[in-house]
Amino acid sequence: MIKLRDKAPVRTCTKVYSNYRSYKHYLRSDFNNRCGYCDDYDGWTGGEVTYHIDHFAPKSKFSSLENDYSNLVYACSFCNRFKSDDWPSDSQKISVVNNVGFIDPCHSSYENLFFRDNYGNIKPTNELAQYMYKKLQLFLSRHRIVWNLTRIKLQLDNIRPLLKEHGHDNEKYKRIQDMYVTLSLEFHDYLDYLLGEKIKNG
Repeated sequence: MIKLRDKAPVRTCTKVYSNYRSYKHYLRSDFNNRCGYCDDYDGWTGGEVTYHIDHFAPKSKFSSLENDYSNLVYACSFCNRFKSDDWPSDSQKISVVNNVGFIDPCHSSYENLFFRDNYGNIKPTNELAQYMYKKLQLFLSRHRIVWNLTRIKLQLDNIRPLLKEHGHDNEKYKRIQDMYVTLSLEFHDYLDYLLGEKIKNG
């Protein structure tokens, strides 16, 4: 069983703005460049420009929270759109009723809601997680694809500096180079596979 995310988001911004959109840069950093709900890395889709700001407790129902940083979530367009204004109660403090609703992605209990299988698919762990899983459509293949691409990219990013660091040691350099080439081939093979699937499915 693989954790949904390697690092949980933590809201650290203490600035106060009158327009929630001004917080986007801080949200991106606090949420580790990932969607708070599905953990998709924003780098594959244009980064901060294409990601949204979700109001955890919907601003349409709780207007006083519109510019409250503690209520904002850095979210991919998919999760933000699917969640929309869904909320199970008339209180901004009650986000779950009878296993229907949402857990704030910055709350520690979010870590227990989901895991990934060996292929990178997101899986729910309980009834509340199942509700969120369906509502946010976390079953979409895009989440597996983004996770796998990100996993390989991070490994390549970690290995590349080692080539320079161990350039004087022929044996170490060769081993690191072999790892880098193997991962690069895996990365491109996966991209070719995805392109082929896209063409095949129109």
